Amino acid sequence: MYSSNEIKLDTKEKVSKKDVDYSLYLVTDSTMLPEGTTLSSQVLAGLRNGVTLVQLREKDTDTKTFIAEAMEVKKLCDQFRVPLIINDRVDVALAIDADGVHVGQDDMPIPMVRKLLGPDKILGWSVGKVSEVETLAEWGPDMIDYIGIGMVFPTKTKKNPKKSPMGPQGVCRILDALETNGADWCRTVAIGGLHPDCIERVLLQCGSLNGKRSIDGISLVSDIMASPDAARSTRILRELILKNYYNYVDVQLKKSAAAINVKSVLNQVTKNRPLVQHMTNKVHQNFGANVTLALNGSPIMSEIQSEARDLAQIPNASLLVNTGSVAPIETVKTAIEAYNEFKRPIVFDPVGYSATETRHVLNDTLLTYGQFSCIKGNSSEILSLARFSTSKMKGVDAGNTDVDSSLLLSATQTVAYKFKTICVCTGELDFIADGTFGGEYALSKGTEGYDAKSIPYIVVKNGSIPIMGEITASGCSLGSTIACLLGGLDTEGSAFDAVVSAVLLFKSAGKLASLKCKGSGSFHVELIDALYQLVRENKPETWTAQLTKEYEGFIE
Repeated sequence: MYSSNEIKLDTKEKVSKKDVDYSLYLVTDSTMLPEGTTLSSQVLAGLRNGVTLVQLREKDTDTKTFIAEAMEVKKLCDQFRVPLIINDRVDVALAIDADGVHVGQDDMPIPMVRKLLGPDKILGWSVGKVSEVETLAEWGPDMIDYIGIGMVFPTKTKKNPKKSPMGPQGVCRILDALETNGADWCRTVAIGGLHPDCIERVLLQCGSLNGKRSIDGISLVSDIMASPDAARSTRILRELILKNYYNYVDVQLKKSAAAINVKSVLNQVTKNRPLVQHMTNKVHQNFGANVTLALNGSPIMSEIQSEARDLAQIPNASLLVNTGSVAPIETVKTAIEAYNEFKRPIVFDPVGYSATETRHVLNDTLLTYGQFSCIKGNSSEILSLARFSTSKMKGVDAGNTDVDSSLLLSATQTVAYKFKTICVCTGELDFIADGTFGGEYALSKGTEGYDAKSIPYIVVKNGSIPIMGEITASGCSLGSTIACLLGGLDTEGSAFDAVVSAVLLFKSAGKLASLKCKGSGSFHVELIDALYQLVRENKPETWTAQLTKEYEGFIE
């Protein structure tokens, strides 16, 4: 008998290839079966509990055994009206009348495979480059039915991988290429290193920039094939896919009120006294600690891998990752994963994002490790992160002072949209865009046509404060401010309100300090004093930083 959670048998006709459900795509591997299980028993457990497509992939099996296994698995798939795809072996697929074939870049040429299969079988192709998408688009809709995009993350199922992990943003580039080349018929599954701890953010982040397409499914191996309880593992995977919401931080991502409630944010911070773990550059550490204390927060400058999980579990903890100088990469990765696991905010400051190739690779690598509540950078960093800039930055300086504000706004919205985060681009005008979509995701549908240009944004102005650029760690300390205000929220507090409040507060304190200081040395002290004063007075209506004209009256 099947449990109430299992999928019931349906003996109707097979599903036509245009109606295939790619959402939970199981790829087999008999080398990882737990003791007491068989290839068929694991596949059956998956089918009973939500697997929608099966690929038989047995690289080291002789033809006779492969055919016998394929026939047995096909009987199971037919019972559940789930298509069976054969990996590489067109001959085996034809011999057992499988529903289709999946081939890689080094296998039989696609036109030849299609000729052998005929028009009614499913044909899948492994894709990892934009040029490959361009090729399938040239072939037209009669050739490829779906593509496996990857590998997304490192995986142990590929003994000698020929591709480097592309991360969610690599998947997005393939989805963008499908849209650009008009390949709307081609379905997609992400594959490679996908497990319950990362599937939700892959589903959230992986969409085309025009908002019209997201991945159609998740393809995986070990979480079912190597599971001692494949039925339970499949149900967990199925629930994640159907959940349609990634609550990666334990505060509100959906904004319910029109106004930015600064007073409420500061009251929450004062009450909750957040712990802010800084993984930041050495120049910033002392200044960032004092800024955090002035904001009623509690700073800790910890780069100890073994205590990251303990710190992430502290109520109202938050993490600032600033890549001006970097702790060991595994330490940072552990911290990011821990704060995501315990749903605490992470602020990411990609210092000098494209100043050197080393920084570029480092920042891109860290961005693949988790879901960030806020990404904050100067104009050069945000332009580069949005892939709007082709020139190298000058160190970690802001640069691009003559860049048109509309371009900076577009870059800020693009970064927010791509990473499904709140993005802050600093400068004389500060741009803040909310690309979280409330943490909601959906297979295939993208963001229902809402693209980067349509996401909400706010612009903060406070005039020029030249001395801000003449001290070290001023931009870095805005990161501390954002992390502190995000960490201090109650569960009903608004993440967007906290980020906007942080920018307004920091800009206003900067202006106040610039009017009192005698030079760059005293500006440090005056800035900390101004933050201390403004937080405890909590009268944002008197602050000098304001939202631009179209947002006047937007602050409470």
